[in-house]
Amino acid sequence: MTTPTHTTNGLNFWKVLGIIAVVLIALAVIGPLLKGLFWLALIALAIYGGLMLFRSSKRTSP
Repeated sequence: MTTPTHTTNGLNFWKVLGIIAVVLIALAVIGPLLKGLFWLALIALAIYGGLMLFRSSKRTSP
């Protein structure tokens, strides 16, 4: 009683290879996007902090 396992092993190999390819493509797309969003968020935070400092100094001065 022999069962052909070479077809299922080949299919599993292509599934794993496909999953790895999809993950790498997703990281290639998401990586630069997150890097750009990080710098935009940092600049926005700096502007917001400067605005809050300006508003607080404007209120406290007589």
